[in-house]
This record gives sequence, C-alpha cells and structure tokens, in this order.
Amino acid sequence: MRVIVTALTLFAGLLAATPAQAANGTTYYVDASAGNDSADGSSPATAWRSLDKASALTLGPGDRLLFRAGQRWTGRLTIKGAGAPGRPATVGSYGQGAKPLIEGGGLDGAAVTISDVHDFVVDGLQVTNSDGRPVYRTGVNLYAKDAGRLADVTLRNLDIHDVDGAGGHSVATAGLLVSIRGDSVPTFFDRLVIEDNEISKIGSYGFIMWSTWSRRNGMTSLYPAETGIPDSEVNTWTPSTGVVVRGNRVHDVTGGGITPMHTKGALVEGNKVERAVTGRTKPTGGNVGIWWQGNDDLVVQRNEVSGTGFNGPGSDGHGFDADADNNRSLVQYNYSHHNDGGFFIAVSFAGAPTRDTVVRYNVSESDGYEVFGLSTATQGTDLHNNTVYADGRVVEVKPPLAGAGTYPLGKVVRIYNDAAGVKVRDNVFLNAAGAGFDGKNGAVYDHNLYWGTPQPPTGPDHRAIVADPKLASPGSGGLAGYRPLDGSPVSDAGVSLPAVADLAGTPVPDAAPDLGAYQRAVPLPRVSSTFTPKGHLERLADRDPATFWQSGPKPAFPGNVDLTYALPRTFSRVEVTGAPGLAFDVQTSEDGRTWQTRATGAKQAVTLPAEVTTRRVRLVVTGEGRFRIGEVRLRVPAATEPYLPPGGVPVATSSFPSASALENLIDGDPGTPWASASTGVTLPGDITVDYRAPRAVSEVTLHTAWAKGQGITDVSLQTWDGGSWVTQVDHHLIDWPSSSATVETSTMRLPAPVTTQKIRLIVHKANLEWGNLALYEIVTR
Repeated sequence: MRVIVTALTLFAGLLAATPAQAANGTTYYVDASAGNDSADGSSPATAWRSLDKASALTLGPGDRLLFRAGQRWTGRLTIKGAGAPGRPATVGSYGQGAKPLIEGGGLDGAAVTISDVHDFVVDGLQVTNSDGRPVYRTGVNLYAKDAGRLADVTLRNLDIHDVDGAGGHSVATAGLLVSIRGDSVPTFFDRLVIEDNEISKIGSYGFIMWSTWSRRNGMTSLYPAETGIPDSEVNTWTPSTGVVVRGNRVHDVTGGGITPMHTKGALVEGNKVERAVTGRTKPTGGNVGIWWQGNDDLVVQRNEVSGTGFNGPGSDGHGFDADADNNRSLVQYNYSHHNDGGFFIAVSFAGAPTRDTVVRYNVSESDGYEVFGLSTATQGTDLHNNTVYADGRVVEVKPPLAGAGTYPLGKVVRIYNDAAGVKVRDNVFLNAAGAGFDGKNGAVYDHNLYWGTPQPPTGPDHRAIVADPKLASPGSGGLAGYRPLDGSPVSDAGVSLPAVADLAGTPVPDAAPDLGAYQRAVPLPRVSSTFTPKGHLERLADRDPATFWQSGPKPAFPGNVDLTYALPRTFSRVEVTGAPGLAFDVQTSEDGRTWQTRATGAKQAVTLPAEVTTRRVRLVVTGEGRFRIGEVRLRVPAATEPYLPPGGVPVATSSFPSASALENLIDGDPGTPWASASTGVTLPGDITVDYRAPRAVSEVTLHTAWAKGQGITDVSLQTWDGGSWVTQVDHHLIDWPSSSATVETSTMRLPAPVTTQKIRLIVHKANLEWGNLALYEIVTR
C-alpha cells in the first residue's frame, strides 16, 4: 500500500506540471542539474538550467514558471510579467522533494525580486540570502513603482530563512518585503494575499510592507535614513486595499515580525510570531512582534505572538503595536504570552496620532514590563473583555544591549504623556505582581475584575469586582486555561459594548456580558406576542440588525411582546430598533404571571431606574397601524467619565516637604511613588489622608520600594472620630527585608473596624540613607 501511494503521488506531481494544465498559457521548467539554457524549456525533459534564463522571461496570462523540487540555485531571480483576471501567471515547483531553493549568497538587496506584477501567484519556493557578513539584506521583495493598481497577487507557501542583517533592523530589508515606490502614478496593491509562509532566521524584519504613497497628517517621510528615499518622493496617502496576511509563521528575527503599512481594510489573521527582536547585537533600539503604521480599518485577529525581545523602557518589546497614523484598528482574539515588553502598545506623535483603537477578547499571559502601554497623542483606545494573567515575571536584559538590567512588571495599564480617551472595561486582571494601573488623563475604568494583587484599584473603577475569577488553569500555558469555570463571578458582570462574539466564537448576548475573553453560551430568547404575527417573531431578538418582524395590517393595541430567556439577564436599559414612532412600557416577571412595570411611555430606548435581573421581559406596545421592529435589545450602559468617589476625590497632606505629588499615595497604583524632599526632613512628622466620605477601615497597608534606603520604620496610625484623632496602632515597627525596585508591603491591623473619614500616619523613624523618606501607596481595607 505504501508503494502504491508513493507512485500515485509521483504521477500526480508530473501530471500537475504538464502544459495542458496551464490553460491558455505556457509552462516553463527549470532544472538546476539536468537543464540546458539552449533548450526550449517547455517540458521537464527540455528544462532550462539557470536563474539568468528564468529571469529573462516575462510571464503572461496563464503562464507558469516551475522550478524542479529538491534542486538549488545560487544567484538572483527576477520575476516579472502579469496574468489576467481568472488567468493568473504562476511561479512554483514541479516534481517531488523539498521546495526548490534560491540561494542569494549574500546579494545586496533581494535574492528574489517580483516586479510590477498583477494577477500573479508565487507558491512553494525556498529562499536564503546569506554569506555571514553583518549587512542588511532581503529574501523576497515584491516591488512596484509608478504602476497604478496591481490586483490579485498571492505569495504563499514560501520558506524564507537565513537572511543576513547588521544586528538590528532596517525597514528597507526583510525576509519578505513589499515595497511600493514612485512619485508620478499612484500605486497600490488590491487583494494582495500573503499566506502560509514560514520566515525565520532573518537579520531584520520578518515581513514588512510600505509605500511612498503615504503622506498624510504628520507623516511626510518614509524612514529616509534606512530606505534612502527622499521626502520629495513621499506622496499623498494611497493605501493598498484588500490586503490579507494570514497563516504565516515568523520566528527568530532581529526586527519586527509582521508589519503592514499604508493599507485600508487589511486583515492580519492566524499568524504565529515567535522570538521577534531577538539575537540582536546592535546595543540600542527595539521592535514589536506585530505592528502597523499608516493604516485605516486594520483588523488584527487570531494571532499568537510570544517571546518578543526587550531592551529596557522606551524600546517596545511588545506583542502588538498600533503605531503612528492609524485609524480604527481592531485587535481581537489574539494570544500574547511571554513578550518581554508587554502585550499591546499604542504609539504616536502629535502630527500623526493613532485614533480609535479597540483591543478586545484577547488573552495576555506572563507578558513583561507593562501589559498595556498607551503613549503620546494616541486618542480613543478602548481595552475591553481581555483576560490578563500578570504573574510578575522579571525580565532580564543582558549586555551588550544598552538597556541591560532587570525589569519587574511595572504597570498593567501605563498611560504616557497626553494619551487620551482610554477606556478599560469588562476585563479580568489576575495581577499576582501587584502592578499598577494608571488613571490619568481622564481614563475610565468600568466593571473590571481584579484578583491576586495586594489591593486592586477599586477607587478609579465604577464597579470593580474583587474576587477569584475561577478560571480553568491560568498560567499553565495555552488558551484553555483561561476559560471560566461554573460559578465564576465573571458571568453577567459586564457592561454592554459593541462585539459580536468572544475569543472562541461564542455570541455575545444582550444585557450584561461576561467579563474577560470568554463568554458562556446564552441561548437566544423565546419570543411570543399577542399581536397577529407576519413573519418570524424570533427576528426580534436574533442579534441581526438586518432582519425584522412586522405586525399584521390592523394590530390590536395595546399588545404584548414577551421575551423569555433561558438564563437570567441583568440590564438597566431597553432599546427597540426599527420602530421610531412606537411607544412601549417595560415589564418584568419572576413567574410569568405577575408583572411589574419598570418604565412607561418609552420610544426607541429607555433607561430603568435601577438594574434588573430576570428571565422574562415584556413590552406593552401602543401605537397606530401596522408597525415593524428590528431588534429588542437589553443593555447595561457603560460609563463615559472617570469614577468619582462619594464626597469627591480623596486628598493627602503632609508635614514633610515633598519632592513629588502626594496624590500618588492614594491613586490606586502602588507603582507611583511619593517622596519627601532630601533636605528639611524632621521626625516625627505626619501624613494625612482625607477620603471625603466615611469608610470602614480594619487595616492599613503601606507600599514601599527601595525600603532599606527610604522606608518608614516606626509609625503610628490614627483615625478621626469627628472631633479628635484616636490612636489605633501605636509604634508599628517595620524591618523591611530588601532594597530594590520591587514594591514591598507592611500592614497595620486595627483592634476593631472603625468607620472614619480621615486617617493619619505619625512617622517616628525612617531610613534616610539618601536624605528622604518615600511611600508608594496607602491602602485601607
């Protein structure tokens, strides 16, 4: 049986190479060992031999250029020509064995250049370009210049490896480079597909795509120091369209893994990037596993990125990056793990901000330094329904890299400079590292779950859940470990946000969704009505805005529309689409017999006085004449402004002269320090926190780093009873165990819980090795 299969396979390989298969075109063959450039190249028996002969060919519609499998060529291959719609030109292989190998052998530029093609497929080649010298080179370059629209090009099943570099990266070089040049004819690819390629051991980028047709906003240059392209050649943004980058594996590259630039509506899907930005010898700089710049409406989904290298703060090292000049990026359903710089960063500059980025339904596992970094001039970044496992892995950067040192996880969410419009909602944070959350610049935290940290940032969050999320096996490796178990507090605990499905493809239901990347299945409701139906009542709640239900011609008002859910739904808002003039009351019932009115006289939408949890919802509808309804939707509205505690924002004051902001002590972030001035410190002294509203206090925890040099060592705790200070803990002594960037804690427990508006620390002694004392956070429970 084994012999028969082998024979059939061989026959199929030969059959695939016959001229008859190249409908209305000619097939040309190249054989490195038995070929002859003087032959006609039209059959395996009369194959050509050299890359020079193959490079002289201009392919036309239906033509094929095939290299014999298991053979190798040294030198440069130039591919040119064009197919026609439905009749692509093809470059590939014939026969059995390994993919035909094109060895550049250290050529400047690219080993394989594909120039100004359309309706074209390149499939199944192996390419290298190395002679061991530290010079930036390229494996395959898809190139176009002043060529207009180039449609339907596919590069697939390529194995590109061992391409030299100079110890860092250059956007002008890559394993697979797509470069568009020119300044006279706007040029772009339409329906470009890059799929199922393996790109590895590259001394620069794995895959990068860019265009000189990229000028907009503040983007007026195209990395001239690396590309050599003068600013005068950079012209009005003309994006490539229908670009798909999917199913590729990129690993062990010194630059970024996958980088699409200057596209509209591109899809980056199902790729696996491992160990980008590794093996570098250049001491400065960094990069990202998958990043993009100058795009509109890019979707980055179902990718796995891991092991991205890091060179210290400011050098990236993240799994994903929405870089400058992007609009409406969608980052969803990805698995990011063990990237030394973090999971996701949005980077920009004032002239070309990145706007309206949504990062949802992703899992981040053991990513380092900062999970989310949102940087200068970015606007409108929405982080929702992500599951983050932050185990506090310490990242080590080794010499000769300039950022050599050790870096514990500093922040789960870090907001740099003037990044604005940050929303953090419906996420699950397993934060064993106790890392901080920035809340500046009007960031909104809403309905997140926090677990594992000494004190989650309950202050800035509109409805924080502090509980074990009860996930299957977080940190065990693989996505399955992040599914919630039965009884998890993530169920029905979120706010309603635009999303169709979760990481596993489970539909996101009406009303309160689950927190994190996974949604439990919630069946669609059963719909009934007293109105005589025309069409299908289930369309009222099928989550499809394109469908609707219409009443009969003479409906009898008032009438009822009942929705019965298999699982209880929590909601505080009801929306009815497609019926602008229709009025309705909202009722709910526990038993289906007794109904309670929640709102009356609504049109299109109504917000209830309070949240309701129920399985049965009724609309009592009034109106005139035939009507139709698109959807009946239940919602939990999301907050649009930062959380403001009862009574106002807490205030910290101190008798010590300050070198940094005292509000850092109560910002919910144990990673942001307060320090006294290094001179003028007189002991004893005090630090007072006014919470502006009474709160129950049973213990107070102090957070400090570099404690043996600047930590408080003898402190008393007092509470305010409305008329005087009452000492609750007298001379609490602290022997801090270490002195490092790792934040340590010490807790003072009250003899009994006290309700108070103010607490005061009397500092009797402190380590003043550098002349100052410091405290990172004061947390009450």
